[in-house]
Amino acid sequence: MESPYLSVSRKIASYVESAAKSLGYDAAGSIDMMAISKASGDMSCSVAFKISKSKGEKPDEVADKIAKAMGNVAYVKSVSTENGYLNFHLDRSAFSEFVIRNIINADMAKVSDIGGNKKILIEYPSANPMHPIHVGHLRNMLIGNSVAALHDICGYNVERGDYIEDLGLQMVIAIWGYLGQNNKPDKKFDHWLGDIYATTNGMVEEPGFRDKISELAKKIEQGDTVETVIARELAEKCVRAQYETAASYGCYHDVLIWESDIVRERLVEKAMDMLTDKGFVLRPNDGEYKGCTIIDLKSVKDLPSEFAGLKEKVKVIIRKDGTPTYVAKDIAFHMWKFGMLEDAFKYSAFIDKQINGKPAYASGKSGMHMDFGHVSEAINIIDVSQNYPQALLRLAFRQMGRDDIANGIRHLSYGRVELEKGTLAARKGISMENTADGLLQESFERARGLIRDRLKLGEEEQESVARSVALSAIKFAFLKIATEKWITFSWKRVLTFEGDSGPYCQYMNARSTRLIEDSGINVKDMLNSNIALLSSDTEFNLVKAIARLKDVIEKACVEYRPNLVTEYAKDLAFAFSRFYETMPILKGSSPEEKKARLALVFAFRSAMRTSLGILGIDALDRM
Repeated sequence: MESPYLSVSRKIASYVESAAKSLGYDAAGSIDMMAISKASGDMSCSVAFKISKSKGEKPDEVADKIAKAMGNVAYVKSVSTENGYLNFHLDRSAFSEFVIRNIINADMAKVSDIGGNKKILIEYPSANPMHPIHVGHLRNMLIGNSVAALHDICGYNVERGDYIEDLGLQMVIAIWGYLGQNNKPDKKFDHWLGDIYATTNGMVEEPGFRDKISELAKKIEQGDTVETVIARELAEKCVRAQYETAASYGCYHDVLIWESDIVRERLVEKAMDMLTDKGFVLRPNDGEYKGCTIIDLKSVKDLPSEFAGLKEKVKVIIRKDGTPTYVAKDIAFHMWKFGMLEDAFKYSAFIDKQINGKPAYASGKSGMHMDFGHVSEAINIIDVSQNYPQALLRLAFRQMGRDDIANGIRHLSYGRVELEKGTLAARKGISMENTADGLLQESFERARGLIRDRLKLGEEEQESVARSVALSAIKFAFLKIATEKWITFSWKRVLTFEGDSGPYCQYMNARSTRLIEDSGINVKDMLNSNIALLSSDTEFNLVKAIARLKDVIEKACVEYRPNLVTEYAKDLAFAFSRFYETMPILKGSSPEEKKARLALVFAFRSAMRTSLGILGIDALDRM
């Protein structure tokens, strides 16, 4: 698929450079100074400012000379100047023809090829396997799903991965509580286990409890104990329950890597040996850190700025008792991701069939060897609190002389989700209303109430539409916030169905479908219509909105910002709404105008469906 704006920008820039050259000016690089105009004209170029500096002339004088020397320009009706800018007024007929034909004939499954089939692994949401997915994890999961969709549509070979931390202190506390339980689960397993964890965590300060937990942790990490087997079974049950939640939100994965498998396969030991050989990690024989494996940041030359304010320059990554820290395991995990360590894992289907029709495979003792990992880039979707460990991870690879890997590790840091009242902490128990399951159920009930009053649908179709609308409201509300910003979770903000929302975009898509269906015109006839008849402001504004699709998608992909797609979808929906309200489409148009406008409707629907697909939102045909 071509980018209409980029394609036209290149043509215009070539004319600008040619005209400037005839005047004795050097306008090389004009393409980088082209922009969609927010003032006069449709597009603008600021090259006159660059030329004025070298020639000592005023920018507006330079711009006037270039404009007069340009002559006829493809896709441009006229050229004007204002305050030093060259402003290009597009030929509406020619540009509309280009945009509509371009999107109609494009393969919308692969809008761009900037990925070049490069293999990347996107890791999310990595929720602890001892409680339900809460609204904080949900933000991670929705960002991950959308970033994966962006990279997929831009031509990357995407691997969706999930790192399951089944050896951490929180997991051990949950297992301790579970072992003392005689009751069977009376609710969804992850919710039930989360209650046990919260209750057991309240015992942490009791005398002797920490020693008991530490002893249990050692037994679990040994890898050949009854406790190890119980821990894995318990974690797997919880993850399966969490994946039921993920499926309800349209999320899925290719591979799950278990923390316990990284330890069992001795990947940490292999990683530490490699780092020791490079002198990055030390194993002191005396002093405070005797028996530990440490990173001494004081010995690192040209220490990155992320570490400048640290008071403690020594980081323990293997404790005296031999247990590895999160950082040690994460370094080993990333060596596996980038193919530095032989893949010792075996894989078997953990979920036989996900919503994408494919299994989710998980590492384990048995199974078969598969081609996971060996990536060129790893995108880690982890909240802002993990900035330091991620910086330490990249530093480890730089110290090994692997800048390529360090540069290939992308920490997509996102702001946390806070509650309007109280805190979001699993150790204190997660109320149903703050879980992803509870949020979806509440949203579904509200959507069903609205739909029941407005749409005459059968019971089954009502349920289906209500669920899609509920998911749309939630996903759009979470994804429209820039990832770096914190979110204060509010039911009122999330469960909106009008204006700047997913359901509003769905409604505009459904309206376009109804127009096409009610027209009685063969789609082929629409697409062969005389596009030159589209000339009004509202028609052309919609054309210009559609033309931005590829540029927005590529920018959102490169910058890991799904919120750019939500903003675009909203703008696209508003442009279509104005077109629908002001222009006769099915009635009051001549037969040829009707076909041309329906071709525009068809192009809008294609752009909207593509945008909604990236956000994981159903493009409903009826609402």
